[in-house]
Amino acid sequence: MRIYTIFHFAASLRLPWRLPAFLALWFLLLTVPVRADDPGQMIAPCLACHTAERICRNVDSGDAFWTDTVKRMIAKGAHVGPDQVPGLVALLANPDHAEVRRLLDCPAPGSPETAAAVPTAVILGHPLLMILVLLLGLWVAWQGVNRARFTLLGQKVAFNWKGHTRYGLVVMALWFVGAVGGSIVTDMLQGIPDAYELHGTMAKIMLALIVFGAATGLYMDRRKAKRSIMPVLHGAANMLLLLLALGQLVTGLVILGRLFAS
Repeated sequence: MRIYTIFHFAASLRLPWRLPAFLALWFLLLTVPVRADDPGQMIAPCLACHTAERICRNVDSGDAFWTDTVKRMIAKGAHVGPDQVPGLVALLANPDHAEVRRLLDCPAPGSPETAAAVPTAVILGHPLLMILVLLLGLWVAWQGVNRARFTLLGQKVAFNWKGHTRYGLVVMALWFVGAVGGSIVTDMLQGIPDAYELHGTMAKIMLALIVFGAATGLYMDRRKAKRSIMPVLHGAANMLLLLLALGQLVTGLVILGRLFAS
């Protein structure tokens, strides 16, 4: 019988019997030696304190995360010997996660099964907000293009300086919030398929460009003067940011299609 099945059985008992059952399981996990060659027994100490769902949510976290986590749990009393740490970390941090997912009955990351456990409003809230921000970002970018036409080409065009600065900062702030919110939703969905890691990679690049764009924009707004290099760098970074946002829209729609596939 799989370890997760045992815990599921204990959780299904009536309330008066549930606590004694969990105490008995906890006692066994702390006293029975862990076999280094048995994945089920290796992961059993983790289940003494944590749910299978929590472990499933973190299987994509990598070797460094699990090394620190296992050592921290040992310091808190987890029944894992020093010689068993490498094997347990290797099991939890295995790139394909197949063994852990089999042991704990983890659903596939970013699958309809994981999406069913998360409210639809939470899943759709992130992309809907990002679409609205993208539309506002296009208007801000158009104002920047008008500024470049006036400065570089000498064309007489209207440029809303205050609107460009004010709404540009709003777009930057909301993109930052979107990146944080996206990571939270990803955690709730127990990760996303490896094929869609491009979505997360582009978000990380966007964060750096957001900081640069906001900093240079604020500097030029607070200290107005004739410049030649900084406006070009500011505009180039923000245009790249806008292109990445468009790429995020495409990859995000692909992910949504995967999540809500029948």
